[in-house]
Amino acid sequence: MWLLLIEDEVRLARSLQTGLEEEGYTVDVAGDGEEGELRALANAYDVLIVDWRLPRRDGKTVVENLRAAGREMPILMLTALSDVEHRVSGLDAGADDYLPKPFKFEELLARLRALLRRPPLATQQEVLQLGLLEVNTRRRQATFDGARLDLRPKEFALLEDFMRHPDEVISRTVLAERVWGDPFCVTDNVMDVTIFGLRQKLADVQPGTPEAHAVRIETVRGVGYRLVVEGAPDLLHDAT
Repeated sequence: MWLLLIEDEVRLARSLQTGLEEEGYTVDVAGDGEEGELRALANAYDVLIVDWRLPRRDGKTVVENLRAAGREMPILMLTALSDVEHRVSGLDAGADDYLPKPFKFEELLARLRALLRRPPLATQQEVLQLGLLEVNTRRRQATFDGARLDLRPKEFALLEDFMRHPDEVISRTVLAERVWGDPFCVTDNVMDVTIFGLRQKLADVQPGTPEAHAVRIETVRGVGYRLVVEGAPDLLHDAT
């Protein structure tokens, strides 16, 4: 596996590079955010490890820029900022997982293995459609009957997950794992606010929509949530 480590702490970077190479990874190292972003744009890395606090360009901005440029490799973010708000912010930027400093090297390896076990985004459907609702995962766009939904990153990730599991009750724990990357890093309040925002934006594009074509997110008390699309086919299909 070809890995890019973006870390400005020289001793830590050297230690991680040595350990990862002993585990069989091919490791490139960038010492600042700008260099790291350029390397990630120019090369097809299998996975990235990105520190939050970097000179010249912070890790959160690097991740945001890479995702905006269509780079889909798994990204693990490292940071000494361990509060929930920073975890959510990093994951909202597009990181797939989050590891607070200090950490055990064994945990870093386990998280990398977990990221690399996930199916590549390229193998998943790019355009998901249920009834009048359509999600383009590559363009990161969602529309309802042609009207675009202006979604924040985690709202989009929630909608995509619901679309891949239509009419299925999904627990809060599973949503936290699949959307935020860790069931323990997101508070109930953060999830509730994100669900509310997604519901509101779905409602905003549906005025006058017949009930037979309505889309809604149901709360299943004590269990989780379910996306219900009236009049949609039983199975999710690729719109392309």
